[in-house]
Amino acid sequence: MFSITPAKILLITALALGGALLGLFDRLYAWQWHHLQLHSTIETLGGMISCLISIILFIQSKEKLDAILVMLATGFASMGILDTAHAISRLGDSFIFLHSVASLSGSFFFASVWFCKRRRFGSLNELRFIYFGFITLSVSIGLRALLFPGDVPRIMPLFDGKFTMAAVLINLTASLLFIASVFKFYQEYRQRGNKLDLLFACLAYLFGISAMIFPFSSPWNGMWWIWHLVRLSAFLTTLVFITRQYGKYLGVNESENKKNYE
Repeated sequence: MFSITPAKILLITALALGGALLGLFDRLYAWQWHHLQLHSTIETLGGMISCLISIILFIQSKEKLDAILVMLATGFASMGILDTAHAISRLGDSFIFLHSVASLSGSFFFASVWFCKRRRFGSLNELRFIYFGFITLSVSIGLRALLFPGDVPRIMPLFDGKFTMAAVLINLTASLLFIASVFKFYQEYRQRGNKLDLLFACLAYLFGISAMIFPFSSPWNGMWWIWHLVRLSAFLTTLVFITRQYGKYLGVNESENKKNYE
């Protein structure tokens, strides 16, 4: 008897999304819409949401010293900072560089969950060092790219409208790392039954698809807008779910505290 499982849902969604993109590829690739203000709005909103998700995950990780939550919080913070810098950057090398580095940094921390065999950090200082250390690094990279765009590696589109090999490789690497983390999160979900792990599996899948679409797009065409919308939808979905989960967590703690005082 056929049964619906989260793995089958992910597979069906992947096939459906891939089939839709392949079927509409010619039209989406040919369609052009240059709207810098809308692009900046989408990226700024995505960056701010990513930072909010990071803060919520960091607060939760402080109480449990959870290694996976710390790595994810750091990844969201890094993506949020660099995506926000990308949103306010001028068109040029830094414009593509900041987005590519944002995807790569986020995918690195997502994939790092494979190495979080020790679920808890030894101390709160160790947790803070990783989180705030990489935030500082992301801020420095973003500011340098904004203030000194001439120092950014040349990975802008070539004369024929296609991206350079460096930009393609960075985003394909990010896509592979995101997809690799999907299997780990699903494994965690099977072991613990935590819906949050399943959410991260779906999120990593959407980020992976977005990064994979990048090399097949060109600035301002339909495919370009598609991967922006995929990323934004992933951020919004995650923010709603995590906020609700955190609200329930605070409600449980509040009720326990009242019982203790009674």
